[in-house]
Amino acid sequence: MLCVFAVKNAKAQIVVQYGEPSRYELGAQFSGLQLNGPVEGGSLGTGLHFGYHFNPYVALDTEVSGYKFAGNTFDTASGLFGVDLGYRSRLFGIYAKVRPGFIHFPSSEELISPVTQHPTHFALDTGIVIVRYFENHVYVRCDVGSMFVNYGGGSYMNPMTGQETHLGMPGGVLVALGVGAHW
Repeated sequence: MLCVFAVKNAKAQIVVQYGEPSRYELGAQFSGLQLNGPVEGGSLGTGLHFGYHFNPYVALDTEVSGYKFAGNTFDTASGLFGVDLGYRSRLFGIYAKVRPGFIHFPSSEELISPVTQHPTHFALDTGIVIVRYFENHVYVRCDVGSMFVNYGGGSYMNPMTGQETHLGMPGGVLVALGVGAHW
C-alpha cells in the first residue's frame, strides 16, 4: 500500500539536454570536377573544408582543393569562399551553396595558351549540400553542383588543328564527399 501511495504522489521529471548545434566544421574531402570549355576533362581531387554556422539557416563555407588537369601531380588548385543557405538541426543539414572563388591552372602544353597566359581564373560554385552530423562530433558531407569558370571573352583558334574554342564562362560539374569534425 505504501508503494502505491509513493507511486501515485511521485513526480518524475526527465530532462534531456541537447544543447545548441555545433558552430564549427573542419574536414577533408574527395571531389570530382568535370570542366567544359577551353579546359575539357575531369579530375579527381582532394581538399580541406571549413565551415562556420551563424545560425541554423546561414553558414560560411570555405574549401581549398587540388586537382590533376595537366599532368600526373596535383597541379590545379581551387579556393571557394561563400555561404550556405538552408536549414540545419543537430543531426542533419541541407543547404543551397553559392561560393565564389578562383581556380589556378598550371603552365602546361596540354592547356591552350589563353588559359595558361593568365592562369588564375574566377570560379563560381553553386549547388546543394547535404550533411549528416553524429553525436561523436563527426560529420559526413555530400556536395553536388556546378562550377562556372570565367576564361575571359573571345575565342581561341588552335594553330595546329584550326579548331576554334570559345572562352567565356562555361559550367562544369562538381561532386564532393567529405568527412570531418564539428564542435
